[in-house]
Amino acid sequence: MRTLPRAARLYVCAVIAAGVGLCAVAAARTAISWRDLAILALLFWIADSALVDTRLRFFSVSSGFPLALAAVLLLDPWGAALLCMVGAATYAKGRPWFKRLFNGAQMALSGCCAAALCHLVPGAAGIGFGDARFPQVLPSIVIAGMAFFIVNNFLVAYVIKLSTRVSLISVWWGGAGEIAVSSLGYGFLGLIMAVLWRGGVGPVAGLLVLAPMLIARWAFQQYGEQHKAYEATVASLIRAVETKDRYTRGHSERVAKASVMLAQQLGMREDRIEMLRYAGMLHDVGKLGVPTKLLQKTGPLDDDEFAAIRMHPSRGFDMVNGISFLDEAMLGIRHHHERVDGLGYPDGLVGDEIPSFARIIAVADAFDSMTSTRSYRSARTVVAAVDELRRWAGTQFDAAMVEALIVAVEANGWDANINVTDDAADPAATAFRDHDDPTGELAAAFSAHSYSMRAEVS
Repeated sequence: MRTLPRAARLYVCAVIAAGVGLCAVAAARTAISWRDLAILALLFWIADSALVDTRLRFFSVSSGFPLALAAVLLLDPWGAALLCMVGAATYAKGRPWFKRLFNGAQMALSGCCAAALCHLVPGAAGIGFGDARFPQVLPSIVIAGMAFFIVNNFLVAYVIKLSTRVSLISVWWGGAGEIAVSSLGYGFLGLIMAVLWRGGVGPVAGLLVLAPMLIARWAFQQYGEQHKAYEATVASLIRAVETKDRYTRGHSERVAKASVMLAQQLGMREDRIEMLRYAGMLHDVGKLGVPTKLLQKTGPLDDDEFAAIRMHPSRGFDMVNGISFLDEAMLGIRHHHERVDGLGYPDGLVGDEIPSFARIIAVADAFDSMTSTRSYRSARTVVAAVDELRRWAGTQFDAAMVEALIVAVEANGWDANINVTDDAADPAATAFRDHDDPTGELAAAFSAHSYSMRAEVS
């Protein structure tokens, strides 16, 4: 917890205090059956007993949301708070104590708010639920689900904002905004459970609903495995390029990192940021199609050789064109050497004709090139690199992208220790010093989702 910024620490402590205090009051005031609470808590623990890796950048997720919603419908607000607190506290083994307490507290607050609103809406049956009439009860159910989702995700998003200095809008797009509709849909399993429970089936209803929840959890574990396969594919391509060209070693990861920082500053959606990261990592994959003798040539390039080098963006596009998951990344790979004034390649696109991914990567690529050491020059300082980017903003680079990267670097810093490319023994670095720099100034040689589950601090 000491690693958190002071504002984040204070916020975490406040939410924990509010949640623990709420549960203390709830334990004394609730009129629910403790047997029902224990059964729901056990089901909650079973549903959350295995990690679901959905590759969300900001949020961790669990598959217990339908049980939380069932508690909102079956129990009073106090009972719902207790169930959510206990359920969250049993999840995320190995997490730091303060994260577990925070997740439990924010879940308790979410459950209590949702239950209170649900029982206040006309048409709700209050405690008992079996007396509810359809469709009159549906508005209260929808409001309960929406309230739970909004409070839950807001409490989590705000601590992430305080911890990472990423805007609240970006955090929302990074998790909650993409799973809102599916969350409510998934939560209807909780509605089914509540109807069966109060319709005479009793606690057995939990077992009937648990099966589809576990199947859903398995399906989204497969989703996580699929993303791991994507990562392995990208990593294999990068290793192939790095084997052929030493300069690319580390450069691709740094371009991807700078591209992501820039995109986060722009408030780009999380799914597009993930695709942009792939594009940044693979932007030079076309060098696999460049003859090795050119990559290793020690002298200057003639016109034909330079023309062969300039083919690497289009060759890279051709190489990844059949990889369906790369999607928008393909255009970033093909056009990252275009210039906004139309003097770039391979297609001479102008201004907004250049895909946004390509305009982002162009700035990130130049920034990393300038702040990395070469055999023919030392690394420039971040300040000097920023000045150079601003100098060519509006001609070589998109001015908005340049300013976004500058703001992101000023806010988050740039670690020069991971930005050094040791190519002192690489003669190709000197041969290609003008490859990324038609002006000669930059001297560059060439860094939920799926499902609708509740949000937690990862």
